[in-house]
Amino acid sequence: MPPNYWIRPFRKAVAVKIVHYPEPILLQKCQPIEKITEEIKQLAQDMIKTMHEGNGVGLAGPQVGLTKQIIVINPTCEQGKDEVLLNPVILKRKGRELGEEGCLSLPGIYASVMRAQWIRVSAMLLTGEKTVFTAEDFRARVLQHEIDHLNGILFISKIQPAEEVMVKHKLHSMQNKVLANA
Repeated sequence: MPPNYWIRPFRKAVAVKIVHYPEPILLQKCQPIEKITEEIKQLAQDMIKTMHEGNGVGLAGPQVGLTKQIIVINPTCEQGKDEVLLNPVILKRKGRELGEEGCLSLPGIYASVMRAQWIRVSAMLLTGEKTVFTAEDFRARVLQHEIDHLNGILFISKIQPAEEVMVKHKLHSMQNKVLANA
């Protein structure tokens, strides 16, 4: 039987290139995803693979060069616990807690950031279903970090004053590397 060329074979997920600071796209506000296409579904799988290969717990559209409101998270790092959220919005925040954060787009930079301890989020799933859910503790932190990316906000803009000098020095080094390679 001849192959059916009308059926598009499923492509295995591939890691995509992570965009690093100081790329301007990291500071851009992202556009909502209006329609869930096969390309969006494949992008989600590629982002999950990239997140895992980078030993991350979350990844957002701008971090892979797209100004689309898509995030993937897996705060537990457990296989099969990956979440894909489209157009996520934080509806409510409660409590505050200080915790260390890092970012795949800012390799080697870690700093303490104050975040809400509990959040309520509205988002769309890859099925097209709209969902509202709550998250707390580390899962809430990861969601806030990734949703910030969709709004052009990097965690370094929220660091504690005591760590600013150290982080600014590392950021300056990153900028100099980019300029040297330009």
